[in-house]
Amino acid sequence: MVEAARAAGELALSYFRKLTAGQISSKTNIADLVSIADQECELLVEQHLASCEPSYGFIGEESWTEEAKHHEYCWVVDPIDGTSNYLAGLPLWAVSIALCDAALKPLAGVIHAPSLGYTWSTRLGHGAYCNGKPMRVRRETPAGGQYNSMLATGFPYDTTERGTNIDYFTRMQSRFHKIRRLGSAAIDMAYIAEGIFDGMWELKLKPWDTAAGVLLVTEAGGYCSQINGAPYTPGDVELVVAARPELLALMCAVLGGIIT
Repeated sequence: MVEAARAAGELALSYFRKLTAGQISSKTNIADLVSIADQECELLVEQHLASCEPSYGFIGEESWTEEAKHHEYCWVVDPIDGTSNYLAGLPLWAVSIALCDAALKPLAGVIHAPSLGYTWSTRLGHGAYCNGKPMRVRRETPAGGQYNSMLATGFPYDTTERGTNIDYFTRMQSRFHKIRRLGSAAIDMAYIAEGIFDGMWELKLKPWDTAAGVLLVTEAGGYCSQINGAPYTPGDVELVVAARPELLALMCAVLGGIIT
């Protein structure tokens, strides 16, 4: 998985800041972009992983089919998480690969950010690592207190629902001052696992956005759930992630309108 992620990262870097308008198109709407780099990187990853385990299914952002779900195990891949950043020349993007079971429970994961020089990796029951060194979530904010927690969020491409995430953001901003939007959910979760961010929330993420990241967080000692506190499975509509259980509970309460 690490080899596949690094190979895809090298290919993505070869296109980085060099793509032409003719090599970029839109998918679900004008803001949901895809490029030849996304497509070629996904194909490279698929071929690499198939050479290792040809019987596994493959769920990739650019090419998945329903048939892929009907396997005991499947690869879940985002060839470039943070495509808009990538196309703008912003180095906050990553290759995300996870191995999941038939219920999409992550068993192993890799997030590789070649422009940043980081590879985060994890395996169920074996901890989480950054460039081969063990990492843990942050147990306390640098200045102390939950108010000083640094959180991340993002906004879905689907803007048909009025106020999508805006209401949540307003509620959270009143409680937590330090909220960042990096444009890559995979990197957001890797930064939580590494002890840089304290938490994040986001809506309408796909399995390939989160499968590797949520395992990184939990193996680093963090917590994930839906806003109502129910367990999170990659592909669920709502995701809340936190380094500490008390922060997860507070975030869910604020997002759910229980407290302000």
